[in-house]
Parts: sequence; C-alpha cells; structure tokens
Amino acid sequence: MRSPARLALLVVGWAGAAWLTLVVPGNLVMRLAFGQTGDPALPWQVLAAALGLLLALATLRYGARTAPRPPRRRTDGTVRPEPWARAATWAAAAVPVLGYTVPHLLWGLGVPFGVAAGSRAELAALGDSATYWVLLVAGPVAGAVLTLGLAARWGQVVPRRVPWAGGRRVPRPVAVVPPVVVGLLVGQYGAMMTTCLAFGVTRACAPGGGADVLDGSWAFAGTYPVFLLWGVCLLAAAAGRVRATAVPTA
Repeated sequence: MRSPARLALLVVGWAGAAWLTLVVPGNLVMRLAFGQTGDPALPWQVLAAALGLLLALATLRYGARTAPRPPRRRTDGTVRPEPWARAATWAAAAVPVLGYTVPHLLWGLGVPFGVAAGSRAELAALGDSATYWVLLVAGPVAGAVLTLGLAARWGQVVPRRVPWAGGRRVPRPVAVVPPVVVGLLVGQYGAMMTTCLAFGVTRACAPGGGADVLDGSWAFAGTYPVFLLWGVCLLAAAAGRVRATAVPTA
C-alpha cells in the first residue's frame, strides 16, 4: 500500500482509538479505582474503552506489518525503538515534569505562579506537607525516569550492576502495563477536565466547590491539558515499546 494511504489509515486508527479510550469513557479508570460503580452508563463506558484498546492494538499491528523496515537491534541484543516512539517517550517524560512538577515546586516554595490573589493564601501551607513534596513534586520526576526505560536499553535488560536481577530480560507486561494504566488514568482525567474548561462547565465536572480555585488561576487550569498530553504521550510510548519488541528486528 502506498505511503499516503498507509499514513491516512494509521491517523484514523490512532485518532479513533484515542477518542474511544480517553474521551468517550469519561473519568472511567479513576472511578473504578475508587469503587464508584453506581453509574448506569458504566458498562457502555467500559465497552468503549475496550473497543478503543482493541482498535489501538489493530492499528499497531497494521503499522508493524506495513512498515518499510523493522526496528533495529543494538549490539547488546536490545531493540532500538523507532524515532516516533523515542520522541513519544521523551515527551511522556518531559511533559509531567515541566507542566506539573515545576509549577507545583514553585507553589510549594510560595511563588504565586499563575495563581489568583484570592488563592495565594492557600499556598502558604503547601511547603509544610511532606505528602505534597513526595507525590506532587517528586512523584512525576520519578515517573519520568521510569518512563525513559520504554526506549532505553535498561528498560529491556536489567543492568548487570543491579544485584540479583542484573542481566535479566524485563518482561514486556512489566514494562508496558503500568504506563498503559497510568496513561489511561491521567489521559481520561485530562480529557474530561479539558473539555469542561473548553465549554466553561468546570463546576459541573468538579462539584462541591472543587473548581473555585480555578477562578483567575490560569496555571491551575493549565494542569488539565497537561494531564491529557501526558496520557497521550505515555500511551504512544507504550505502543512504541510493544511495536519494537513484538516484531522481527533488523
């Protein structure tokens, strides 16, 4: 098949998969994680997410079978992902650090970056919370480092200097399942809240006063598109890892 037609099919396939897995199900993964299963629409949302994942796998398989060349194997036996997969991996590592850790670091230090005057008093207590620094500042950085393993040698074979596990192959599910779960979680949340922001209905999506902090605080609101972009990049990076290790290599 000619390259333009192949590219068009891949774009349609990935766009459809993203729509079904991130947009249609709403905040499905988070609600399941917290046991909120009372929504009568839940079965249809699960079905949409499942269809989206199946479409993503079919698109990934089609892209692999019609690729002009297979992924290249390094001299140590590991596989070098394709350029798009490496770019997605680096983006998935950089987006949460730049778009989430950096502003939370500034807020924890008391810097009112992008925060309305009415919300600045709440920043004073953030720097005293160990949970804040561990989960919201250091957490995304640790996740970014692990994300780089999707495209790196050490993400396929454990470095020999690591006690007991050095030199062993990293099972594909161990490398792929966590970023897929996290990608769905943050991607669905980001898609839902970004849509709410775009249509000006944030309070309907975050009832109980949870959206009051957004009034005049563009940096707080900006974290929602960051979640969406992070999820998309993380899922693409995981797909690149599957693509690199699932087909014969050159």
